[in-house]
Amino acid sequence: MKTYSYPNETHKEIAIAGGDESIASWFEVPYQSIATRRETPQCNRGLHKHDFIELVIILRGQGTHVIEEAHHTVQAGDTFVVPPNIQHAYADTNQLDLFNILIRNQHMQTLHRECIGMPGFYALFLLEPKMRAAHKFSSHLQLSPQGMAEIDDWLNCLELEAQHTTPLACSRARAFLQLIIGNLCMQYEALGSLDSANLLQIANCIRYMEDNLDRILQLADLAHVAGMSERSLSRNFHATIGQSPIEYLLNMRLQRAEELLLASLTPISQIAYEVGFHDANYFTRQFHKLRGMSPRAFRKQAEKNYSANAHEAATYTEAYGTGQ
Repeated sequence: MKTYSYPNETHKEIAIAGGDESIASWFEVPYQSIATRRETPQCNRGLHKHDFIELVIILRGQGTHVIEEAHHTVQAGDTFVVPPNIQHAYADTNQLDLFNILIRNQHMQTLHRECIGMPGFYALFLLEPKMRAAHKFSSHLQLSPQGMAEIDDWLNCLELEAQHTTPLACSRARAFLQLIIGNLCMQYEALGSLDSANLLQIANCIRYMEDNLDRILQLADLAHVAGMSERSLSRNFHATIGQSPIEYLLNMRLQRAEELLLASLTPISQIAYEVGFHDANYFTRQFHKLRGMSPRAFRKQAEKNYSANAHEAATYTEAYGTGQ
């Protein structure tokens, strides 16, 4: 068995176990979006990854969380997201208890829509994982004892519902998850660290983009919302997201256009207008440049794929209606 050695000699080596996990390991039926795992205690565990999102809440004790070659001390109240297909591990655990919420990737779109007005959602799920190493874990959510108490009953209810796979139980689990995440987002927005405040400024900017996709937005508008100068916004946004604000806005417009192309037969020129392009030809050129095909071709290909997968869709519908 291979081992992973910490650069710091005071840390022990931890085993790299082949403990990767897949959606099939935890989600038994197609309409099940959420599963839970309570580790009491969480023992040392070697590097592993999974193809779903993991929301981790440390209940008590302490240890070291290893992720992407970075090592962060974790303790009671620490709350963070582990994205899909990212290797991570736990070491030096000392009475470490944690609660894992496992979320299908597809369900994040629903959570995104429900939390669209909350900058804390963008910060907790999108920005903090990207900046965790650079910020040395200083921008993560740290729940106070009172904050933990606020979600404790909901965690217990979620855990209970997640034990069942009936459509009703899965629906209830999604409702409790929404309550938990809404509360965590508000608690994140109340953090006072400089790094978390910076992420919230970027999150406010992204939220404003989404709320105003149909408008012509300039860099000055975004900087005003973020409370930064245009230069500071451009620098901080690129450092966090890897794109300029305008590049990110363009991709956001095209992503929304894709959703509208798939969801309706609305004319392409109208869709272009609804996502902020006031020139349909320019919209088509940008769509083709970044997506490799025209909007019309994208819609036709989607219709073709839908027809090819009709049998699978019917199977999913039957499972949803008859799950026991």
